[in-house]
Amino acid sequence: MEFLDLLRCPACRGALRAGPQALDCPACSRRFEVVHGIPDFRPDSPGAPRHGEFCREVIARWPRTSYRDLWQFYHGDECDALGRLWDRHEAEAPRRGERRWDTIVRHAAAAGRAVGAGGTALDIGCGVGSALFGLARRCALAVGIDILLTDLLLAKKRFAEAGTGNVAFVCGSALELPLADSCFDLLNATDVIEHVQEPARLLAEARRVMRPGAVLFFNSPNRFSLLTREPHVKLWGVGWLPRRWMEPYVRWRRGRSYRGKHLLSLAELRALMRAAFGRSFAIRALLPRSRAARALCWPMEVLARPLLPQHNVTAWAVDEAGEKREGA
Repeated sequence: MEFLDLLRCPACRGALRAGPQALDCPACSRRFEVVHGIPDFRPDSPGAPRHGEFCREVIARWPRTSYRDLWQFYHGDECDALGRLWDRHEAEAPRRGERRWDTIVRHAAAAGRAVGAGGTALDIGCGVGSALFGLARRCALAVGIDILLTDLLLAKKRFAEAGTGNVAFVCGSALELPLADSCFDLLNATDVIEHVQEPARLLAEARRVMRPGAVLFFNSPNRFSLLTREPHVKLWGVGWLPRRWMEPYVRWRRGRSYRGKHLLSLAELRALMRAAFGRSFAIRALLPRSRAARALCWPMEVLARPLLPQHNVTAWAVDEAGEKREGA
């Protein structure tokens, strides 16, 4: 399936018609800009500029500027501190993608599902694209979607320099995927679900775009972990507070906002998965690879799962007949 055939109007789900620099929806007369080859499905923000300085500069500098130079321009004053990590971080990006692929395959196998090569893959909240390195090596087409156009422009430059031609990017919301029904064989979402205020919509949208037999894999930091600090602000006990107290507590202790963080407990995660996938899912902790280490950790994974730092979720799409069999 061609990339354009996967795209749909996020408002009416209508098929789109390609123009010189935009995609038009004949069904509802909406028009969506294409920015340097990336369809932009973000809703308009009244009074806010459509594209920032970085987006305009990337387009102007694209032919003569490297990914590293664009990254340095994007981070600005942070580059002195971050620059020391650049070479190691970038060298590790393909390996991080490979490790993500291995994790997906391992957890899918533990759930009795197979993840094969070929087909189409979607990376939700792809950022600058580390997981896409692993997906693109095995899939005919790997699509990355993110709400931040700046990250997608960096990612596109990154993969252009790597010579990877089967990766495409979409700018839009994970809660309103501008994608056709039943068109993906594999979905990945790395560090995403805790950043959305409506996780039920995220899961419903993921289920909608999955073909029968498709697999979704994502990780979910545990709100009630006893073994680690909250991963975003590095504080103990944030998740144990009532949600309305979390923001003032983090501001008091760290002097920063806690908005945009919504960690789920195991019970909340299970309820959301049942609503979206019925019984077609499995939740596991991240265990070591060696059999001996896994055998030692197994009792903790089973008995203390509600308090472990992170849960890894594998879900799969079945047709209506399969759903009836699994629900029986």
